[in-house]
Amino acid sequence: MEILALDPCKINSAARLFDSETRKSFFLTTSTQRGHMESLFKNHPANLIVMQAWGLPGGSTTWLKKLGFKALVCSTNEEAWRWGQC
Repeated sequence: MEILALDPCKINSAARLFDSETRKSFFLTTSTQRGHMESLFKNHPANLIVMQAWGLPGGSTTWLKKLGFKALVCSTNEEAWRWGQC
């Protein structure tokens, strides 16, 4: 399974593509503009996209589902994400 983990920020976003079978991964950054993000998803197709909740107009998961991707959006404000809990 290939997983794309995304940390979206206001200007640029960080991403990690992870292959669970080979346990190999690589990191990349991209502009957070919608067109750049779509290129990221299309050029690095993954079975699952995991990302922080962010203020994308129309909703992150709705947009990704329209592009044909399975997505999981996480809220990093929850107790499990606090330092010392991981």
